Amino acid sequence: MAPWKAKGGTCYWGVSAKADNDDNKKSVYKIDDDDDDDDDDDDDDDDHRNGEMHEMNPGKKHPVFGSNGLWAFKSPRSGNVQWLMTSNDFGQNWKWTKLPGQLQAISLTVDPTTADSLYAVTASCLAHSTDKGVTWSPCLTGAGLTGEGHFSKLLIKTSQVMFLMRNGMVPLRTTDGGSTWKELNSCAALFKYGASFQGSLSWSGNTFVLSGTDTGASARGEYGTKVWKSGNDGDDWADETGDLVTISTGPGVWFEKDFYFVTQGQGVTVKRNFEA
Repeated sequence: MAPWKAKGGTCYWGVSAKADNDDNKKSVYKIDDDDDDDDDDDDDDDDHRNGEMHEMNPGKKHPVFGSNGLWAFKSPRSGNVQWLMTSNDFGQNWKWTKLPGQLQAISLTVDPTTADSLYAVTASCLAHSTDKGVTWSPCLTGAGLTGEGHFSKLLIKTSQVMFLMRNGMVPLRTTDGGSTWKELNSCAALFKYGASFQGSLSWSGNTFVLSGTDTGASARGEYGTKVWKSGNDGDDWADETGDLVTISTGPGVWFEKDFYFVTQGQGVTVKRNFEA
């Protein structure tokens, strides 16, 4: 899977690097590490930059792949800022742009229907760029845009219809480009106990899927894994969990009309023709 999001010839790649260290900006993989362990050698550093887990030091900082398809590094210490890398030639050349201090994004979402439109999400802020991330709006304040501290990911069907995922809370939906937002209470049963689920839109945008595992369900004597599907922007849902009840699902990925799960230990599974 490519570590970037693309729209036409434009690719975006999010990394964390120290703002005051030009060396860090020269390499995507170079990050500061304050570990003072004497047994860290050059081979360990190479593995670190290549994203491999250290068997003898699992607490060591390492790259994290987010469900939004963007690579990001955990900042090894405070003072680091996020940088946005932008390529207009499918990754042949890249331009660095430092994200604003108040906009340290945890996910980026390309608007597939509007040229140069890009959204950034932090736990408490949703911001919009109309110039491929060079400049950003203040945090959006549309009516009903609530749940600060829980924002996780924006899903875009059109420039008017979008869904904001919130950790432990039902998603929000806008049908007017973000001017107003409403909670999708139609799926409230999934979030009754504060579980967090991932959201995915099909390539056409016509199928909205909520999936994941409620880790507290076993204590209640229930199955935790859920896969719900909607073909009308979240107004109604069908429970498509089927025989996945004992599998811990990871990120869901669409390919044409098929929906794949990267599971947490069991491998990869797919639902063919899952498009609504």
